[in-house]
Amino acid sequence: MQKVLIITNVFPLEKNQSRGCYILSQAKLLKSLNYDVKIINPIPIIPPFYSFYDRKFVGFRKIKLIRNVDGFDVFHPKYFRFPGSLFPKFNQKNIKILLLKSYKWLENWTPDIIHLHSIHPILKFGDAISKKYNSKLFITIHGWDFDVGIKNKKIKQILKNNSSNVNGICVVNDKHISIAKEFFPIEKINYIPCHFDIDNKHKREIKRFDLSLKKIKILFPANPFRIEKNYSLFLKTVRELEKRGWKIQKKYLNNNSREETIQKFHWADLILLTSKREGGPLVTKEAVYCGTRVACTSVGDTIEWLPSNSISNEDSHFSLATCVEDALKNNLETWKIPKRFEKEHVLEKLTNLYQIN
Repeated sequence: MQKVLIITNVFPLEKNQSRGCYILSQAKLLKSLNYDVKIINPIPIIPPFYSFYDRKFVGFRKIKLIRNVDGFDVFHPKYFRFPGSLFPKFNQKNIKILLLKSYKWLENWTPDIIHLHSIHPILKFGDAISKKYNSKLFITIHGWDFDVGIKNKKIKQILKNNSSNVNGICVVNDKHISIAKEFFPIEKINYIPCHFDIDNKHKREIKRFDLSLKKIKILFPANPFRIEKNYSLFLKTVRELEKRGWKIQKKYLNNNSREETIQKFHWADLILLTSKREGGPLVTKEAVYCGTRVACTSVGDTIEWLPSNSISNEDSHFSLATCVEDALKNNLETWKIPKRFEKEHVLEKLTNLYQIN
């Protein structure tokens, strides 16, 4: 039985269950094939009440050091770091103070594979653990590192300086392949998207929409407080639709549990994703699986599979309102999820990644 240590910037917390839920889903996927999986999710130290300012940090201050989540041992060591791409060298260096605590937590459990989910600031941390245990080292890029982080010259240099020990890098959309080529040979680059992890009992077929009623239930599929999700553009688009004679009911996601999220998908006629950036927005696949149409900005992998007239190539509420109307008119056959997003396909790709490299 191979041992896989996942090191990640995000992971679901008791009071923030949507945070990195795709990491837990991938751990479950590996466990289903008898991989032995442990998870390290370093937690930045935040000031009191900071979570009221930035909702991404809900649940951080009272998180236990060690948890068991759905049968997985999870370690949450805390360390000081600056947010985003501020002082990247300091952040990469400072996280290494967690190494001794991590080795003590692992005890005699020796990982065969280290799989990082993100580059910054955990690359040097993961690289050090990989070298200590002589483990294979893999990285999955989910979005921020290649959409924002890589624009920082120091983060870019950190990746260049530490790429030689990486056995393989995974990206979740086509456009990130070209960025990965700057740092890795093509044989080390893998396109392995996140899979959608929803029980079959929640599956719904998309039904024909009655346009004559001029009523739409629209879901904003994120926490409105997350700046990159661009809630203001969502509200502008809703107002534009109302000017066109539509009556709108709207809801949004707010650190909801998986069950609550699925209920909201079932409630909505359409999700409207207005993000400025995404890796491979999982909510788009989940929504379609649950019988809900999608209209969105052109982010992540959306252009690879969604109907083209439901995607706006500009961040314009006029254009997005038209995309909403077109999405409602689209032939039902256009709403198909490619097999590459199904768990069986992703598991096969991960298995091949670990065995071949």
